[in-house]
Amino acid sequence: MGNTVAIFLFSSRNNVLLYLTDWSYSTYLLLHRWLGYCAVGHTVIHSAMLWRYYVIQGTYSAELLRLYWQWGIVGTVAVCALIPLSLLVVRQKLYEFFIASHVVLSLLFLLGYYYHIWYVYTYNWGYEIWMFVAAGLWACERLLRVARIAFNGSSTAVVSVIADTDNEYIRINIQGKRFQDGVAYLCFPTLSWRFWETHPFSVSGVITEAQPNHATLPSSRSNLNSDVARELTAEKDGAQWTTTAITNKCDSSYEGVTTTFFARARGGITRTLVERASRSENRHIRVRVMVEGPYGHSGQIQSQVTQCSSILCIAGGVGITACLPLLIQAGAKNAKLAWSSRHPGLVAELRPTLNALPSNVKVEILVGQRFDLASMLSEELGGMQTADKGPLAIMVSGPPGMADGVRSACTKIARGNKKVRPYVMIDEAFSW
Repeated sequence: MGNTVAIFLFSSRNNVLLYLTDWSYSTYLLLHRWLGYCAVGHTVIHSAMLWRYYVIQGTYSAELLRLYWQWGIVGTVAVCALIPLSLLVVRQKLYEFFIASHVVLSLLFLLGYYYHIWYVYTYNWGYEIWMFVAAGLWACERLLRVARIAFNGSSTAVVSVIADTDNEYIRINIQGKRFQDGVAYLCFPTLSWRFWETHPFSVSGVITEAQPNHATLPSSRSNLNSDVARELTAEKDGAQWTTTAITNKCDSSYEGVTTTFFARARGGITRTLVERASRSENRHIRVRVMVEGPYGHSGQIQSQVTQCSSILCIAGGVGITACLPLLIQAGAKNAKLAWSSRHPGLVAELRPTLNALPSNVKVEILVGQRFDLASMLSEELGGMQTADKGPLAIMVSGPPGMADGVRSACTKIARGNKKVRPYVMIDEAFSW
């Protein structure tokens, strides 16, 4: 019963423990999953032991007709069904179905839990209080989400398909909103009949009024390995924008603040956005959007980075969006971005933003290839080619395999080298 309260609290986007502990949201989701496994195990053991006890006593047939037992079956079946419907493959391939089934089954579990207790004890023993606390936390969480959406109001989003990416990546520009960093949950109420659904996206920056100075990405700050490298560095009329500017090709007539997001189209809402935009003449559409957030789900990154003398960002694909705000705010720190992308079109789309990074940020890009993470981290942590011995902030944002590789390499280097630099590890998880 105590686990049930913790399960609902840890899954909350507005979990107060996020601010008290400074743990990341992904850490609490991990704890949420493992406590869920424990709660399911306890529920199954509880049900099996009672069933066996009644069989031995010869009273099972009578107990089966009682309402408390029937509601106990409802709660047990619902909580057990949560496990297969929450597997990673379901969350990745059928995200909307995962969310809907999670909500419905959780409600059935709470109802079964409540009536299972009430029909035996009514309100005499206080067992139902645990259910009330869990349900209250859940209700408050939903109300806070609605309040955040209402506070941000309704906006217009310009959604465009990024060229030369095989219709795999999209850019979302939300006009009139200024979000510097974090994760925002976007709702597109007019896109489908499921108007209540929200989807998480990393804030990549703020578009300001473009001011070209006809500069190009310096070759010393870029290491591109394909034809896109020559196109980006040799283009004579390339434009470099101020600070966090990103060219708004879709709606150049709009002036003011705009927050931009980049996303990889999978299934569900992102695939629908791609299909709608692809069918339009200019490969972009304007849709109504409502924003929940943004949330600082990675913890207080700035307070951690402040203690470091240099920054290393390792990104894969659209994972670069989580790194950009940190690099933009790098200040005078030595910073390096190592970004690998499968599509040159995504690199070309982000060229103005990369140009606008501070001069102390070194950018290395690979297209269609992967970085040698072990060598890179050994060089940065071991300080073999740098005089900087201060703490290093390492942010990794990409597929789970990349994050695991970086974490494993850092651990091996730290164990094998007593003179390794101290470091802070920031993992921007791609999965839930």
